Amino acid sequence: MGKFTENDTENFYGSQETDDFYRSFWDSDGTLHWGLWDQKGEVTYVQASQRMTEFMFAGSGITKDSRVLDLGCGNGNSSIWLAQKTGCEVVGIDLGEARIQNAKQKRQEYPSLKVYFKEASITNLPFEDNDFTHVWSQAVLYHVHDLKKGLAEVYRVLKDQGVFIFDDLVQPRKDISEEARIHVYDRLFFEGKYSHESYLNELKNLGFMVVQAQDISWHLNKSYQVLAEQVKPISAKTSLSYEKMCEAIDKQELGWSFFQCEKVQDRVEWVYSSQNEQVLEQRYNSWADKYETDLAGKYDSPRISAQTLVSHLNDKNASILDVGCGTGMVGEELYQLGCTNIIGIDLSDNMLEKAKEKGVYKKCYKRNIETEDVSLPKASFDAMISVGIFTYGHARPSAIDKLFSLLKVGGIFEITVRQDYLESNQEFKQVIAELNWNLKEKVEFTIFDNESMYAMVFIKVG
Repeated sequence: MGKFTENDTENFYGSQETDDFYRSFWDSDGTLHWGLWDQKGEVTYVQASQRMTEFMFAGSGITKDSRVLDLGCGNGNSSIWLAQKTGCEVVGIDLGEARIQNAKQKRQEYPSLKVYFKEASITNLPFEDNDFTHVWSQAVLYHVHDLKKGLAEVYRVLKDQGVFIFDDLVQPRKDISEEARIHVYDRLFFEGKYSHESYLNELKNLGFMVVQAQDISWHLNKSYQVLAEQVKPISAKTSLSYEKMCEAIDKQELGWSFFQCEKVQDRVEWVYSSQNEQVLEQRYNSWADKYETDLAGKYDSPRISAQTLVSHLNDKNASILDVGCGTGMVGEELYQLGCTNIIGIDLSDNMLEKAKEKGVYKKCYKRNIETEDVSLPKASFDAMISVGIFTYGHARPSAIDKLFSLLKVGGIFEITVRQDYLESNQEFKQVIAELNWNLKEKVEFTIFDNESMYAMVFIKVG
């Protein structure tokens, strides 16, 4: 059992006396979370606090059709703001009876909004499975003393491809000074279960795909610097504790992290549904650690595609460009077949790191083949291979023309595509029809039990 309990948190934060105290110097409207500061300009604490809310909202994907759970809603300000901003439905929960009553009273000022509040615990959410499109939380989860159970509850109530967006305090190092223990951890009823890195791993182990993870501790430090000055005329004791919190942050005894996660049950369809290159890059970055484990035994494209390419090579030392090399599965297959002169390019930093670890590529480069100059010499490759790159939610067929210029005359270009994509995408059909190459071979095979694929081998002509 932990040092603190839910009752400790509820008894302290749930009282009207505590709420009135914090309103006197944090935000008279009852908002109680830290701020995102502009390092160049001066803003007030309330403005910085609102900036953090807007930063979280910007990447959340919340729309009028969303159903949002606001964990630790406090006095209801963020819940009401989200509903005003988008027209979405919001359910706010909190342990504190006084704050739930305040939230319900404030909600009466907005009768048209779909906002509801109830007293509940994060570790035992009173909702059905797959009930919410989004779960939102600000400056709350460090108070949850069985946090792993609380995170599992979040996963349970989220719909498939639902978004969990939150910030939380973290403990960057295990050795904590006595001052930090008194002024930070004991004062906040915070047991410090996770560092930024272990928090990230816990989310992944629970099944979340983490699309953003940021250390924002500088902003926490700035928040408490400002608060220490604001509270000094009211409570010298609290001001001293806030100064000690700044010292703890400087010593890496306390930190602040931001995470954006998604609950994804079919990760292949998830990447296929990416709306743009930025989303695609985020999703592959978040999938890199478990990509090969998830696809093991089901995804045979790298092996079949590599074998097909090698069957057309006259020289195993041929220079090969692996387009969209990912974690290096194709490169690994080519290497096992005797090819040793392979360059890999990919959109995702994290996927490329996995590819580099395999030791089968001469070089790996981060490249966006749609929007960037590939920055490789023209007519420098004997062969090129792209497996699963020209498909739904990925690179547009127009990028093939850019890649084509990197291939020598007489060189081989293999493209592996889904059958339904080949047959339905008119732009892809037009591109491959217009380029100066000849189709040499078309190999049909199946992946994921019933998904038909083609490995298409073209020879570039003069």
